[in-house]
Amino acid sequence: MIEFHVFPGGKKRVVTFSYDDGHVNDERLIAMFNQYGVKGTFHLNGSVSDNKDIEMLKKRYEGHEISCHTVNHGWLNRMPYQSVVNETVSNRLLLERVAKHPVVGMSYPCSYAAYNEAVKQVMKMCGIVYARTTKSTMGFHLPDDFLEWHPTCHHKDAGELCDKFLTNIDSYWTGPLFYIWGHSHEFKTEEDWAWMENILEKLSGNEKIWYATNFEIYQYMTAQKSLIISMDETIVYNPTSIPVWIEKDKKQTIYIPAGEMITLERDED
Repeated sequence: MIEFHVFPGGKKRVVTFSYDDGHVNDERLIAMFNQYGVKGTFHLNGSVSDNKDIEMLKKRYEGHEISCHTVNHGWLNRMPYQSVVNETVSNRLLLERVAKHPVVGMSYPCSYAAYNEAVKQVMKMCGIVYARTTKSTMGFHLPDDFLEWHPTCHHKDAGELCDKFLTNIDSYWTGPLFYIWGHSHEFKTEEDWAWMENILEKLSGNEKIWYATNFEIYQYMTAQKSLIISMDETIVYNPTSIPVWIEKDKKQTIYIPAGEMITLERDED
């Protein structure tokens, strides 16, 4: 039996952070992320007006992911389709001037009720491969649909869930992904910042955790599911450019290099 709940380095757990709107407080938050060795995805709305803005944003978000949040932060399910396209494509074009690579992530603005199936289809047409909602699951599940990616919780609710995640870090029955979202402009007092730092301190430096951006998780899981596996599960071919890990029979972690085919030992009856 082959299972996919193994991540880079053979780790069994993943932590990611996701912050919306783009705010000057992102600078302090990113400094904390860097201090504790975690990664964040920052969904930016608005526009990039000139090269000064580009250089500022490149410096602010270096080492983390820049992702879309539309230009004007409207309710996408209350717009004609061409407005959804314009809001998304314009945002991509502007942010790609900063990132210097394709920007293919999104968080839906306004509310978890501000998108629908039609909006998801428009996201696909605009080249968006994942989109986060604000509907917290309070669990640690991997997404079934990357265009309707529900996070674990808002950072204000992360305290007890952080302890639960770490307590059950070796459990086969607990989901592997702790996904925290929020807005950095919500940190208004030093007590707010101390709360966040306490969460980061608890989660940081754990050799069992892969600290990843949203896109890194999407990219890795997509590569895993692209593996070509023989019916008897003894031959595995990785056609992608990304090395992946799998687990066999709940006891063996196996590394599948990018572009290579490996043969596994056949189980004895």
